[in-house]
Amino acid sequence: MSDKDLYEVLGITRKASQADIKKAFRKLALKLHPDKNPGDKEACAKFQSLQRIYSVLSDPERRKVYDQTGDLADAEELTGENFDDLYKYYRDLYKEVTEADIDQFASQFRGSDDEAAEVLQYYERFKGDMHQVFEWVMCSEAKADAHRFRDIILAAIDDNKVKLYKKFKAWSEKVAKQPRPKAPLAPKKANASEAADGQNQLVQQIRKGGAERADKAFAALEAKYCGKPKKRKQASSDAGPSEEEFAKIQQQLENRRRKEKK
Repeated sequence: MSDKDLYEVLGITRKASQADIKKAFRKLALKLHPDKNPGDKEACAKFQSLQRIYSVLSDPERRKVYDQTGDLADAEELTGENFDDLYKYYRDLYKEVTEADIDQFASQFRGSDDEAAEVLQYYERFKGDMHQVFEWVMCSEAKADAHRFRDIILAAIDDNKVKLYKKFKAWSEKVAKQPRPKAPLAPKKANASEAADGQNQLVQQIRKGGAERADKAFAALEAKYCGKPKKRKQASSDAGPSEEEFAKIQQQLENRRRKEKK
């Protein structure tokens, strides 16, 4: 039960008031109580899960963490001073990545050797399916980059670095008949609505299956703009998470990534 969305389990929406949460809990508690289900071997476990859910959603602070992370364990553990200290610790280590940072990264990545390597990597992985290639290569757009990617792949085929796939051959012939963009590497000028919606688009890309390329993009951004972690003053109230806490957090993140990949 606890693996499902907590609001969905209680049959309420995320906008539900505390009164709504309490009412939904009582209604479901009466239904799932072990005394009401003597023949159900899982009745106790179900009722305990329901109590955990209520303990999170009935607490404004825990509920806020759950709304941000979508993880019941995080909502139970990463609250109060522990969460505030952890957030401050990582915010000190890494400066916030802005839209301008992403635009600058894109301008440096597009047309680079790293981009060419990614094009060939995903060309091979998807056996010439260029639709998939554009889905996975960072900062790419079929309309602007089709001719550039075609040139990269044809040169690699001529050098026997990659093989010619039927899907690519058909796509290549189609692209060859289209006019080349005048300035394919020119920065894209986003209009006001695009800029406002940029963050939501990035989230959608990650959910759609581009987690790998997003990880690479932000890893590169952190390496370029964050530099070495700042040295922190040794104070008992500002010492950051312990080794045990850090390992626990890493395990939670890894478990969450595994769930997202399923």
